[in-house]
Amino acid sequence: MTEHYSNTEKLTRLGFFTAFAITIYVAENFIPKPFPFMRLGLANIFILILLANGEFLSAVVVTLGKTVIGGFLSATIISPTTILSLGGSLLALPIMYLFLKVRINFSLIGISVIGAIVHNFTQIIIVRLLLIRTNSIFYLTPILIITGIATGIITGYLAHLLMAKLPKLSEI
Repeated sequence: MTEHYSNTEKLTRLGFFTAFAITIYVAENFIPKPFPFMRLGLANIFILILLANGEFLSAVVVTLGKTVIGGFLSATIISPTTILSLGGSLLALPIMYLFLKVRINFSLIGISVIGAIVHNFTQIIIVRLLLIRTNSIFYLTPILIITGIATGIITGYLAHLLMAKLPKLSEI
């Protein structure tokens, strides 16, 4: 969709999406959470928009930017939070992209839910492998699936609204 843009315009667009994702990622730290590890994932709105426009590599760049720079700005860069976030995001991205490419016509909300569940499940596996070396950690799986569904719906719906209200956003 953006093939007709110059490299400068593409880089500016990527910077715009990354800056917004980082801002939301950091702002989410101020939202009260029922569990310390739980986030709404609202920064993923911009990643969903990129994926919906077929821009997988740009989505990877924004994901890395929001996680690393957002982790630095929120002082969580050297905590397990960053490893968990990065691991979950980097596995969820190709799976969401794959589901966008199959001809089943998942909505942006459906793609967001899939991404949130994959992200949460990946995080629980990372916790099992690196931090809590007991299978009892998997008792959290139903909670993480339910929260993934809820947060995925919220994030996907907001991405859908943003794309509908600002159709030019995907062309910036």
